[in-house]
Amino acid sequence: MEIRDAAPALGVVVEGLDLRRELSAAEQSRLDAAFAERFLLVFPDQDLTDAQHVEAVARFGPVAAEAAGTPTFVSNHRPDGSLGSSAASFHIDFGFFPNPYEAISLYGLEIPAAGTETWFVNGVLAAATLPVDLRERVQGCVARQAVDVRSPAGQSGVRVREGRLDETFPHTLRPVLWPHRTSGGEILGVWEQHTDAILPLDPDPSTALIEDLFAHLYRPEHTYVHHWTPGDLVVWDNHAIQHGRPAVGTEAPRTLRRVVVGEPQDLSLFSGVRVA
Repeated sequence: MEIRDAAPALGVVVEGLDLRRELSAAEQSRLDAAFAERFLLVFPDQDLTDAQHVEAVARFGPVAAEAAGTPTFVSNHRPDGSLGSSAASFHIDFGFFPNPYEAISLYGLEIPAAGTETWFVNGVLAAATLPVDLRERVQGCVARQAVDVRSPAGQSGVRVREGRLDETFPHTLRPVLWPHRTSGGEILGVWEQHTDAILPLDPDPSTALIEDLFAHLYRPEHTYVHHWTPGDLVVWDNHAIQHGRPAVGTEAPRTLRRVVVGEPQDLSLFSGVRVA
């Protein structure tokens, strides 16, 4: 097994490891250490069935069944696929709930010949590099994460910031500098798709601060772009790392198989609306 950095900002590529077999204690320990330090693992050239994908991801924590079962599919053509072909702004999955999934995994089943990509941003690195003036402005503040259940996934970015929050929308409050669940290290806990306010600020200074934080957070030096090939398995920390994607179109099939780790989420409020 060889491990190398995927990008300066985050992630490692793990080569020479067949996830269909049992791992030694030493191999699992190396993976756990890399995940804790770099927050994202790329396993290229895997050949995994649905069940083998679930088994591989279960090494990182309890697998949660989602509304459609386990695994689920992110696809622009499968009738059982979600999220279709449109762009997705940066987010963590179900960050508007109190206990978002701890880890997300995607496996490349169908990849367009022209390529497709997923973007990742390191919220821990962004917190560590937060300029002093921004750090002073967020002291004692909490970020409100919300989703508009009327939108077909909220994929274009926050919409509730345009007006008063409907209290029936799923939403939660967290410190802007959010402690990581295991290390206690700071995460810059704002993201494009769901952060609609920073409290107790009034609306105008709240929005101004959100935009200043985004300008810092989404700098290229905090980012890794994964270019998919068939058989890639990518596993990432859903608290430390945000993800998004450009529009993928409908010209060629694109299907990623998805397995998640953590507490199941209550999706009953969405009444069939697909939300990530």
